[in-house]
Amino acid sequence: MSPATEWRFGTGKRSVSVKVQPRLTVTSNEAAIQAALQGFGVTRLMSYQIARHVESGRLTRVLADCEPPALPVHVLHRQDRHASAKVRGFVDLLVERLRADIARM
Repeated sequence: MSPATEWRFGTGKRSVSVKVQPRLTVTSNEAAIQAALQGFGVTRLMSYQIARHVESGRLTRVLADCEPPALPVHVLHRQDRHASAKVRGFVDLLVERLRADIARM
């Protein structure tokens, strides 16, 4: 992850940009999660990446009112006689998990 020096909140006319100076720069989402869990500060991640930590109370969402609207997810795959059974199984699992929407908070 590259250090973002500007965070955007809201959408459209209600959009606000805030310049930030990171205290810590990491190269993976997991490192950002671990830093937040250890109290290093605030981070921005996708809800599904931190859902279990929020659910357990280890992390707390802040500025929830400033989150952008959820984006739709599209899964495109080949569905003819050349389609792989493994791909079909993965797509079925993906659809099931996305419809369950366990990360919605």
